[in-house]
Parts: sequence; C-alpha cells; structure tokens
Amino acid sequence: MDKWMKNNNFNKVLALVFAVILWTIVHVDNEPVNQTTVSTQTKFIENVKVEVINFDEEKYVLTKDVDYVELEVAGRNSDLNFKLSDDYKVMLDLEGIEPGDTTLPLHYELPNGVRLLDMNPNEVNVHIELRNTKAFPVTIVTNGEPAEGYQLGTPIVSPDTVEVTLPASELETVAKVEGTIELDGEKDTFTERKLRLHAYDKDGNEIQNAVIEPSTVSVELPISLPSKTLPLDIGFTGQLPGSLTLSRVTPEQDTVTVYGSEETLATLSTYEATVDLSALDAAGTRQLEVELKPPEGTARIEPAKVNVSISAAEITQKTVEGIPIRLEGVGSGLTGSIVSPAAQTLTLTVSGAPTLLDQLDKDSISVVADVGGLSAGGHQVSLQVSLPRFISLVDAAEPLTATVELQPPATAPESTPAQGGATSTPEPSAEPVTGDEIGPEPSPTGEGAAVVSPTPSEAPAVPSSSPSGGENGNAATNGET
Repeated sequence: MDKWMKNNNFNKVLALVFAVILWTIVHVDNEPVNQTTVSTQTKFIENVKVEVINFDEEKYVLTKDVDYVELEVAGRNSDLNFKLSDDYKVMLDLEGIEPGDTTLPLHYELPNGVRLLDMNPNEVNVHIELRNTKAFPVTIVTNGEPAEGYQLGTPIVSPDTVEVTLPASELETVAKVEGTIELDGEKDTFTERKLRLHAYDKDGNEIQNAVIEPSTVSVELPISLPSKTLPLDIGFTGQLPGSLTLSRVTPEQDTVTVYGSEETLATLSTYEATVDLSALDAAGTRQLEVELKPPEGTARIEPAKVNVSISAAEITQKTVEGIPIRLEGVGSGLTGSIVSPAAQTLTLTVSGAPTLLDQLDKDSISVVADVGGLSAGGHQVSLQVSLPRFISLVDAAEPLTATVELQPPATAPESTPAQGGATSTPEPSAEPVTGDEIGPEPSPTGEGAAVVSPTPSEAPAVPSSSPSGGENGNAATNGET
C-alpha cells in the first residue's frame, strides 16, 4: 500500500475520480425544481347546492335567486378524481341579516389539495320576511263515488282547525285548508288517521311553501245507504187465554231506522212489529224480545230487536150511557137530522181491563152516522163505533143503526100579483116552522131531533171502525187482534 501511495501516477488517477464525483453531485442538485414537480389539472363541479347557515326558519321566510352553483377547480389528478361531490361545499351565511332585500357573497370549502379557479355565480340576491300564522278550519272534499245507492254523511275531523304559517304577503292569499278523500265504490265508513292537508288560494291553486300545523288530521266519513226513521207500531198474532185481555203494550222505543233505496223508503210510513200473544198465560206484565225484520226491498233495520212490555188483566165489562151520535157526510144543498133514536145517543156495553174501563166515559167513544153519497129522503144508516185501544164492544155482532132524514133546503113561496097590477111582498110569518122541513133544535139534554148542515171539517177525525161497532184495528180483546 505504501508502495502505491508513493506512486505519483496512482495519486493523479485517484484525484481525477474524486473530482468527477464532486462535479456530478453539484450539477444534479442545481437542476430546476419544476422539472421534477407533478403536473396539475382543472375540473368543473356542477350543481353544488347552496347551504343556508345561521338562519332562523321558525321566525323568518327566505327567498333567494340561486340554489345551485358551478365550481371550476384545479389540483392533482388524484385529488380531483378521487373526491366526491359532497366534499365541495358552498354556503350562504345569513347571520345578523334583517328582513328585507340584500345581495350576499357565497362562501366555500374545498377538499385538501384543490384550489378554486372560479365560482358561478359567486353571490346571491335574498329576500327575508317575518313569518305570520293564522288559524283555518279544515275542509274535507271527496274524489270519486261510494257504491251505487250509498250516500255520504258529514265527515268528522280531528282537529277541525289548523294553523298556517307564511310570509304576511302570502298568508293573505290563503282561502282554505283542504284534505281530499279518494273513493272507489266503498260501502263502509271511511277512516283515515293521517289525511294530509294542503293550503289553496281562491282560484284553487295549491300554495306550495305553506307550513301547516298539524300537517295531517284524523277523518271519519260515514258511508251508508239512505235511511228513514219510522214510527214503531205493535201488531199481534196468536191468542190470549179466554179470560184475559191486554191493558198496556209499551215498546222500549217509539221509532226504528230503515236503510234502503230512496224509492223504497218513499213508500214506507210506519213499521209494525209483531208480538205473539200466545206467550202470555197469566195476568201481569212481561217483557218480550221481538225480532225486527227489514221491510221487503230494504237492506237492514236498526235496531234488529226491541223489547216490548206487555200487560194483561182479567176481562171486565162496563156500560156507558148517553154516547152522542154524530152525523157526517151530508151532501151539498142538503140538511140532515137523526130521527131515530130520538135521543140521538146510544148506550153501549164494552169490555176490557179494569184500569182502562175506569178511565172510560162517553167522551172517549165516537159514534158516527155517515150519510156520504145519500140523496134526500129517509135512510137507515149503520153506525160506526170507535173505541180506545184494547176496549171492545160486548155483542159486537149486533148491528147498530140510526134513521136519518135528509132534506133539501126550504124554498120561499111564490108571490101573487095584487089588485091593480101591483106586486105585494108577503110579510114574514110569525108562526114557527113546522112539518118535516126542519126539526127542532136539540135540547141541552140531547133530546129531540138533531139538525146537521154540511160544514167542511165539522167533526174531528176518528179512527176507522166497522159499521157494527167493533173496536178499531189496533184493539185486541179476548185474544183477538
């Protein structure tokens, strides 16, 4: 080694090698930096949503003319192509902004390694108004129809009023708050727990930005067939034991409701439920459950059953005297009088429950001689007797008649010419009228012939009865209906 170090040629070669190495190092470090930097790219980010910050939505209403912007950005390929659109943010800061119109700049946030070249637009025109609130009733409308023949009732809405919040200028345009029910042949009551509401102006246009509280309501819309309420009558089948008679029949309600078409309902005036009298075997009061069947052509009846309280008692009799006979139906231009019986009254023996007979008097019984359609002259007329319910005639088969005289009105005698050609007018006679022309006025006791002139609606209407004096169609005694 010492031998090489002492050799001048070797030292010269070694020095040259070190010189080359040093030169290379110095020249490599002084190369320009941009020759080793990675190249950048540009990119457009479209439809970046403008986010509103520091804004009290419960107190104010905001209107702005920009909702989305376009960004032009630059950066390395890896930064641009591997970042999501959500990493780019554009914000409208409304802190401290008062109601009115103003123009505000937009702020932005970009991913690391990305810089903004341009933003279009970069500012926003805003209009801010105070919110106002007003209460409105809820209106329910229907779209479509229920099943054929069915009808809609009145909707029940809860709650029935809501509050609408809008800028003052728009709140004045609200005409109604409405919910719509869609129908398609329904037969049952429509129920919706969350029916959405919308606000409309007077032209029926929906106000899109209206805040409705609550936004939904609960609705019940009755859907049913047409109905009619009818008085409830009680009829009878079967027979009571021979010694019993009805004294009282009381249903628990006086009316029923029948459902059906309007045409069928128009023909109904009453509903008769039938009680089987054979279910009663002793005096006293019983509760009977009576099934109600829908009338022919109807869908249903409510209620479907009704309880009827029926009382029966042992039959007794009572004789009622001085029952007046009333003359009806005297033709136009005629006068009528009852000739027989001369007292113009009847004495009748009736039967029924003791409690009913105790209340019975002559004013409770109607006896009518109907001469409708008869001409002038004497006539024997069958009498029509009407009795209270559950009271009947004893010996009802025996005919009851009265003799009636119908006469035309009296005419004045013709005048005869007096001597000398003069015509004299006869003086009114001071003598009372006699003969068959007019009978005497009835006495306060009812004796003497009664004179009846035809007068419209002279007598009150009475229930129809048989000429033989049988009780009216609702009465039942001795088990008869």
